[in-house]
Amino acid sequence: MRCVVGRCMAALLFCLAASPAFAAPSLVGTWFGYGQPDSKDSMYLDHFLADGQLHSQFRDCIKGKAFDSNEDGTWSVKGDILTIKVERHNAMPAPRTDVYRLTSVTAQRFKDIYLPLNFPFDEMRVADDFKMPGCQLTS
Repeated sequence: MRCVVGRCMAALLFCLAASPAFAAPSLVGTWFGYGQPDSKDSMYLDHFLADGQLHSQFRDCIKGKAFDSNEDGTWSVKGDILTIKVERHNAMPAPRTDVYRLTSVTAQRFKDIYLPLNFPFDEMRVADDFKMPGCQLTS
């Protein structure tokens, strides 16, 4: 009896580990990174919510002064494609769709490529209350 139960448990664990839900860590959470296509010194903070909402903050530092902006929209993943649908930029309607290819996803980091410009992004997971560094630390 013990061997049969053991085999059932092993089979159950194998099935769970092979299911899509366990294929890669979730993007749900807060992620920080540096760089944008027009400025390698820019920084951003992405809040991927479990309900598919996305809130992003951006900071450009020019001569030690911060220029902040934000975007709100939705996100979804299908296979290795991350689609972000921006609805608002700085609270004003600004609809657009951005498409990325995920190249690596771990519990603490994810990398993707913005397909239209072939631009790589590298984000690290941070606490939900993380604040972006001040410009005096970056410029």
